[in-house]
Amino acid sequence: MRRRLVPHTKVEDKTPVTAESDLSAPIKLDASAQAHIEKHRMLQEDLTDEMVGLARQLKESSLLMHHSLHDTEKLLDSTERAVEHSLASTGHANTRAMEIYSNSFKTTCFTWLIIFFMACIFIMVVLLIRVT
Repeated sequence: MRRRLVPHTKVEDKTPVTAESDLSAPIKLDASAQAHIEKHRMLQEDLTDEMVGLARQLKESSLLMHHSLHDTEKLLDSTERAVEHSLASTGHANTRAMEIYSNSFKTTCFTWLIIFFMACIFIMVVLLIRVT
């Protein structure tokens, strides 16, 4: 057991220095104190071992989390590329659909004009037949 070093103060009366007052002398402990110290030493070693185990588990958990985050990052990057490709394809499809719609609108107007023109010719032919 360690003891703190306390500075000696000179005592006015000249008492002889004994083993009890000498700080450099080893301290003798009884069996119960030794058992108590040994019990605490074992407890401290057990706690140290447990802390080492917990630190190892923490390191393993952090490594697993790191790998998981890395895999998630790869997955997100791949998903981002797929979404960008999908958006590009959708934009191209929208442009193509607008062209087709524009052409079909022109075709539809032209078809209605032809139908109207044919109806006018039909009416004129019917009127021509009636008149003659």
